[in-house]
Amino acid sequence: MAKKEIRGVVAILTKYCPCDEDGAFDEKSFRGHIRWLLKKGVHVIALNSGADFDYNDAERRRFGEIVVEEVNGKVPTIIGASAWDTATAIKRAKETEKLGADVVFVTGPPTTRPLGTNPQKDIVEHFRRISDVVSIPIAFYNTPGGWPGIMLPETLRKIEEAAPRVEYMKAGERELTEYQRTVDGMVGSRIKIVAGKSYYNFHQLCYGWDKPNRPVGMSGYLTSVLPAEHVQMWEAFERNDIDKAREIWYAKILPLAILVYGREFGYNEATHPNEVLKQMGLIKNARIPFTLVGPDPYTKQEIGKFLKQTKLDIS
Repeated sequence: MAKKEIRGVVAILTKYCPCDEDGAFDEKSFRGHIRWLLKKGVHVIALNSGADFDYNDAERRRFGEIVVEEVNGKVPTIIGASAWDTATAIKRAKETEKLGADVVFVTGPPTTRPLGTNPQKDIVEHFRRISDVVSIPIAFYNTPGGWPGIMLPETLRKIEEAAPRVEYMKAGERELTEYQRTVDGMVGSRIKIVAGKSYYNFHQLCYGWDKPNRPVGMSGYLTSVLPAEHVQMWEAFERNDIDKAREIWYAKILPLAILVYGREFGYNEATHPNEVLKQMGLIKNARIPFTLVGPDPYTKQEIGKFLKQTKLDIS
């Protein structure tokens, strides 16, 4: 099978499980959402490609099977294999490759567990061991939280050297200054950068666009909520029409990002994209991950106003 390059808008199906009113998995809505994303022209479909430790192995396998079936080779697929320990991540990575994913996604080992006296060595070893057991590319998340935290360029370079299957980095730094340090520190690296934050991925693309290692794509939860708008913004970047990309960002994407995440550049995660998908009629209901809370009545109302007032491509 020919290797598929990751490029463009990565629509992330993550941290949500569509369900009926009784909480049972709604497979029809899940499949319908994937088909809708393909119809809107996204370039990649990704599952569990964020900070996702919310699903058991049976759920992961079933969701992954459905994604591979529905995509059916039309675009590349990225499927997550993150775990609380390296041994489980290795097992899941093997299963992900067997499912037929084009890329396996992992995070580093969580810092809530001891890494020993040489954390950098243990982090690199985590990626090396996964790289040794799969034959497809690996993408990983460089983000703060309960993982290694933001890995500095010197650690990323060691991962690059030790783990040849690692090819893509989802840039999840929550501050633009942290992202800039990563981009500048990875000039010349073979690891390709994918902008990874819904509330400022325009700025991530813009900062790196004139650099030799400019981002090869963008992601974030909102790519699966506003796919057509993200595709339009990406296409404007590829035409080097940055003004048009900026116009799309400020008019059609950022207002919703602020509703979902809180103030611009402040990662508050005030609600969840599930509420938007529900109001758009794409899903009936959804299981909210234990790591998040449901939206308050005011935010629900504001999301409704946004959808009504903004001319979105939701057909």
